[in-house]
Amino acid sequence: MTLAQEVKNRLDIVDMISGYVALERSGRNFKAACPFHDEKTPSFFVFPERQTWRCFGACADGGDSLSFIMKVDGIEFPEALNKLANQLGLSVPSNVNRNLDKRIYELNNLAMETFKQNLNSPDGYHAAEYLRNRGVNQASISRFQLGLGSFGRDTLVRHLSSKGYTDQEILNSGLATQGTDGQIRDMFQRRIIFPIHNTNGEIAGFGGRSIDNSNPKYINTPKSQVFDKSSLLYGLYFARTAIAENKQTVIVEGYLDVITAHQYQFQNVVASMGTALTEQQVKTLRNISSDFVLALDPDNAGKEATIRSMESSWQATQIDILRAGRNSRISFQQRHLNVSLKVAELPVGQDPDTLIQSDPEKWQHLIGNARSLLEYLFETIPSRYDVTNDNGRLMLVDSLGPFIRTEANPFTRGKYLRSLSEITNISERDLEKHIWQPIKNSSASIKREISNTNNSAASQSADKRDILEEYCLYLLLNYPDLITEINEIYPDMFEQSENRSIFTNLDSWTTMERLRESMADELVAHLDHIMSMDIPPLDIKDRIKALTDIANRIKARFYTLQEQILLEKLTEADWQSKDIIERNIVEAQVINHELRKIYSGENPEQRETS
Repeated sequence: MTLAQEVKNRLDIVDMISGYVALERSGRNFKAACPFHDEKTPSFFVFPERQTWRCFGACADGGDSLSFIMKVDGIEFPEALNKLANQLGLSVPSNVNRNLDKRIYELNNLAMETFKQNLNSPDGYHAAEYLRNRGVNQASISRFQLGLGSFGRDTLVRHLSSKGYTDQEILNSGLATQGTDGQIRDMFQRRIIFPIHNTNGEIAGFGGRSIDNSNPKYINTPKSQVFDKSSLLYGLYFARTAIAENKQTVIVEGYLDVITAHQYQFQNVVASMGTALTEQQVKTLRNISSDFVLALDPDNAGKEATIRSMESSWQATQIDILRAGRNSRISFQQRHLNVSLKVAELPVGQDPDTLIQSDPEKWQHLIGNARSLLEYLFETIPSRYDVTNDNGRLMLVDSLGPFIRTEANPFTRGKYLRSLSEITNISERDLEKHIWQPIKNSSASIKREISNTNNSAASQSADKRDILEEYCLYLLLNYPDLITEINEIYPDMFEQSENRSIFTNLDSWTTMERLRESMADELVAHLDHIMSMDIPPLDIKDRIKALTDIANRIKARFYTLQEQILLEKLTEADWQSKDIIERNIVEAQVINHELRKIYSGENPEQRETS
């Protein structure tokens, strides 16, 4: 439970708002003259069951206890949360994590300068010679900030300690390890150092290669507050401009592969750092590129890594496949972003580093003529399964089927369907039936849960969460193109202040990283909760239908609440006043019109999905 949820669970909104304005009961709710504008007839209502408030007068605002404090005190979400948490005696998390991040980056910068000095010292002769023998020139050494780990067991630790950093901070950064004897030792001893930057250019961690080829040949910074090997790509900070200009990303395995490629002006190259390309890495890349070429080593390990990369890349880009317009043809290789995943097969015995140095033109040719996704998979995947039995054939079909299904070109699709039919000895008709069968999901159970939430205020009182709003945000965050599809949903329709704050930021976000950076820690925690909701992937039709349904439910809730308050106001209205009667009639007509659109399916979203 986040701090915001705990605050709202502990607070009674009626008691809290009573401290600012005199409330009087109105049926099951409470009302008062709005504290935010002058008025004679009360239009400010508090709803105990929902723990929300709303003004149906001039300001037309509303929300939960946090949004009330934000509005009445003129403060932002973090300040409002801190104020209420302090009033309740709850401990308020400080910016400890962000301060820790800052200290780690500072430590990494100090370490990098020390590593560079080591490489340029007499002790660095053999490391510098190794780099020269590998063809790395001084310009590349400077650009990529290469260095050399210390020769002493704790030389770096003592240096960093002299700068005022504690042993724990040094350990947290991953620059040192602690043995069973309690001694703290340098992590990177007698190794060539490759600083690994995040997309902002900050040094998140380091890679270290042994000079004498002793094992382990490579080590990395352990996973830390700022370093996660699975989500970073070596060289991306230096390659971003070239990737954007070329509209293509070439992915290799190692540090020297990247450095050599950049040195030879192939600057759209990044490295997965010896692992199969992960889903997190692809998600990072697809923000700046739509064309991926895998150029991994040609040995068996490299081929396996290529296949695993293909699979993870496809999973990561699958979300983007589903974002294309509802009336367009959707495919993996041809869609609104023209996403393409290809494989450049290197000559046996050569990795990108050696190939580029020996024959840069051949490298350029291989990248330019990389094989398509399906072509490569059909050559490599079938041998992994025993197609002499039914289970093996089924597994093969399930492996290749999704790739065939998302191929837009009907001739290409037909060609590979025939190939799969020949390999498995299954008729094309049966293959089509299996590959194109509807994807099952739990949308029905989600709808039941939402319906139950609509009808049960009691379920809300236990935990001030709103499944309607959270599911709406889940869809918009996971499928950003849906943001343009959502009609007539406004921030004030979101009753929970965390959800409203996130929804308000959706129009301006470019990446999830930027969205997180723009938010207070407590909002980030709520964002993480939404993103971690256990909801199966939806295809295009189901996704748009789900958004339409959720949007309609949020709008219906908003206007139904207005209708309820209008009825209460009418029972107390002065029917002798023509102005009041006319105003209420106009308001009733507007509400009725909006509700009729929702329930009759007249709104544009429903027309387009019918």
